[in-house]
Amino acid sequence: MNEPIISADGHVGESPEMWARIPEPFREVAKTRAKKREDGSLRLSLMGCDIVVPKPSVEMDDELRAKEFRNDPTGGTDLKVRTQKQLLDGVHAEVVFPNTLLCLGNRPEADLNLAVARTYNDWVYETFAPEPARYVAAAFVPVDDVTRAVEEAARCIAKGFKTVMVPCSYPWRPYDRLDYEPLWSLLEEAGTVLNFHVFTGNVFFGTDFASVDGMSVEEFALRRESARVIEERMERLSTTVIGMAAGMGPIVHLTGGGALERHPNLRFVVTEAEAGWLAWTLHAMDAMQHRRRLGLNTLSMRASDYFRRQGAVTITDDPVAINNLGITGTDCLLWGNDYPHDEGTYPGSRAHRDAIAAATTHAQARAIFAGNAARIYGFDLAAIGARIDALAA
Repeated sequence: MNEPIISADGHVGESPEMWARIPEPFREVAKTRAKKREDGSLRLSLMGCDIVVPKPSVEMDDELRAKEFRNDPTGGTDLKVRTQKQLLDGVHAEVVFPNTLLCLGNRPEADLNLAVARTYNDWVYETFAPEPARYVAAAFVPVDDVTRAVEEAARCIAKGFKTVMVPCSYPWRPYDRLDYEPLWSLLEEAGTVLNFHVFTGNVFFGTDFASVDGMSVEEFALRRESARVIEERMERLSTTVIGMAAGMGPIVHLTGGGALERHPNLRFVVTEAEAGWLAWTLHAMDAMQHRRRLGLNTLSMRASDYFRRQGAVTITDDPVAINNLGITGTDCLLWGNDYPHDEGTYPGSRAHRDAIAAATTHAQARAIFAGNAARIYGFDLAAIGARIDALAA
């Protein structure tokens, strides 16, 4: 199809120049370190969190070399190179998120997190400013201190950011709390999209299915001791799969806490979570709203309709989500190739898009591949189409 394709989930590798711009008191702490071990594994230190990457069990082929910026030393910051690579995957425009700094917020120091976020936000805006029609970069706003989060979000909105991302989960202060009202109000009034990218913040390698906001300090200390420190923290199916399912959290919190009712024009997107779980989540919210009428906060609308009005989720190659369009509708799904991550579809996305197109109507496919992203993030489809025509000529 010679039509626009927008990836609502891409990443950029933070450059050495960006790390060098972090204010001196925080630069050394924020620095990423890697150490190869005797068994061939790699120990990475990311913002104070150590992760063990096992020795590769497969040979590197051309497709794997194309992923994780392995054959792009610029980390996706050379827009000419990035554009060429994405065009080979059939992608004409992108929403761009951090790479290493998805883990921002893993440490508890609010000053550190805010300093790194401000540096990243300035850097990523400058990086993608030359191509505003093709790229929408997300600002990252830590929520350790909501007042300062509002200040940073306002600063980013004034610069021209169209979307602001916060950690997908913040167990210390879940998103159903009224503390976030000033932030939701700011984003709603500015028409700025709220984004929850999974695998972010202080649980970037964990899950959403725990809340510590109701524990006393003593209770937390006892439970922390019983859990013990994980000496070899590494990715497993539990972290990867349940980490995607953590995308349920913001939807249920924003709905059940009444944020979406109080802010009917607040738009939000859950990114890189797939969406096979979405139909069940909407059904479960409606069922509990109906059955537990005496035990839940009263909402004026059916719970799932708040999401249909205001929310969206990205997918890459999720046939379950496509199968459930009769429940979720099509307007809430955005396609993305997760460039250039190993778990994404880049550089072989065409086959996955073909499968989606074969299972949907042409109108549905156009909405998933470009129309919904254009509506939510403000891409100009006519301008993108004109560039496609110019390339074809």
